[in-house]
Amino acid sequence: MGITVAYLAETHGSASLDEQRACLHPDDHVVLAGPRSFDKLTELLAHHGVNLGPGDRVKIFDLSCIALSTTTLIRVLVKMLQAGISLEIVSAGIVLDPAVDDRLPTLLTALDAHCRHHHGIKTHPPTTAQIGRRRLLGRDQLPDIRAMLEKPGATATTVAKELGVARSTLFNFLDRYDRERRLDRSQKVE
Repeated sequence: MGITVAYLAETHGSASLDEQRACLHPDDHVVLAGPRSFDKLTELLAHHGVNLGPGDRVKIFDLSCIALSTTTLIRVLVKMLQAGISLEIVSAGIVLDPAVDDRLPTLLTALDAHCRHHHGIKTHPPTTAQIGRRRLLGRDQLPDIRAMLEKPGATATTVAKELGVARSTLFNFLDRYDRERRLDRSQKVE
């Protein structure tokens, strides 16, 4: 068996550090998390000269000691298990060992995908999602806009105000969709 790292962290409602220390084995390499998160464990260990690899184990007292969202925790566990590192949850008496069951990373990856999919559906229902910017003027409005501009005394400014758009938007719309207007303008230039 390789290195066993005991990750000790205290969060609101979790076991105290003293309660967590009571469950340690004398050979456990103790890591006091402090302000560092569980997903930074490998960086924290590397700083102390410890590199985890296949056959090593990370021991935590309880999942309540880890201040991570469920989806982030699942992703961290998947990475650990794929690297061959087992996880022991002391309070529950559970050992997740990739050497014993290689389907654990696959199961956790599926749970992660489910959480992400479910969260995406709940926060962004397809019926409320807008696709792109709302068009200010539509092609079907062209005959009405032409009629408005042909009225005596009508100007682009008054028509634009009536439509609730800027003058530049009106001119861009006419340049794009009013072919007759483009032809008239090109004949005037010649």
